[in-house]
Amino acid sequence: MSWRHGKSLWAWVRLRDGTRVRRALETSDRGTAREIEKMLETLHARREWQLIEAAAFGPSNIGELYDYWRRGDEGLDELRAKLGDVDLSQYVEAWTQWAKRRANERTVEGYRKQLRILIPEGARFPRSTFTRRHISEALARLTCSGSTARRYLAAWSSFGSYLVEQELLDANPIRSVKAPRNNPPREMWLRPADVIRLVDAQPEPFRSLAALREGAGVEISAALRVRRRDVDLRRWVIQVSGTKNAWRTRPVLVFDDWARRRLKAYVTAGRFTPDALLFQGLSERRAWAVQKEALGALKLDSTYTLHDARHSFAIQKLSEGYDPQVIANNLGHKDTSMLWRVYGKYRQTAQDLARIRIRAVP
Repeated sequence: MSWRHGKSLWAWVRLRDGTRVRRALETSDRGTAREIEKMLETLHARREWQLIEAAAFGPSNIGELYDYWRRGDEGLDELRAKLGDVDLSQYVEAWTQWAKRRANERTVEGYRKQLRILIPEGARFPRSTFTRRHISEALARLTCSGSTARRYLAAWSSFGSYLVEQELLDANPIRSVKAPRNNPPREMWLRPADVIRLVDAQPEPFRSLAALREGAGVEISAALRVRRRDVDLRRWVIQVSGTKNAWRTRPVLVFDDWARRRLKAYVTAGRFTPDALLFQGLSERRAWAVQKEALGALKLDSTYTLHDARHSFAIQKLSEGYDPQVIANNLGHKDTSMLWRVYGKYRQTAQDLARIRIRAVP
């Protein structure tokens, strides 16, 4: 028999072990309450424990169960399917730990933020919604560039791969989602003479940091982590530790004499211990501020970023005829495909090779 408590009527719900729990019937109408009690008795007789326990403890409630009950077997089948639809949001934290074993922490943190655009914190995300159509629609709602959208898709695909590994999905639906087009490659670069001017316009230790970036194509994040023991002044090979992927941790060659001279003077004068960072205390933000000031003083393009040093390096070395694989290795690329796709038009031409041959003839 139901009773009133506050604005709603309440009743006892019998569970499979014989115990009872008090639950609100989500109604104040006595007639409706009696119908709900009859429903609960019928479901108990049928041993419909999934429906009863979902209404007693969530994620459903008795009022929702009654709505489905009134639709007959079709309604109850729909509720059973809904209750069997796993909430994937509960697996986000476990996926984060899984991803950290496969990528660096900074990448995973970015992935986690991107996944939260698809699965907001605290929101339920049923397994049935993790479909190609749903993902494509979510991708279309992003307001970022194509290249950034591809990073979102990579994060979501990583989550999908985890779900497959945990046997929560039979296949990763994101694998069949068409990725957005990449942005056109950026082609901001400086000529060799302007590169040297820009490096020399900066005070130490920013000058040597710029020499490493411009003279070897090393990304700023990796350059800031170089230690004294990583630098071989005899062979001019420097071991750098990147974070973007496995290929970003690699040995790089400092090609040009101008860069070697500046780096050698800085390294030998500093009397660093083997484990000491060459650029201790420097940051990417400060390096960019110093470079921007130098660009202004030299009246060079103020949009030339720290990352553009890699463009200048790749274009110069490719046009000078260096081995593309060596150039790609310095940049931390897996192979030469990106080098050719972005910078291939700067490779040596037949006329360049002919001029070199003519100059070489005694």
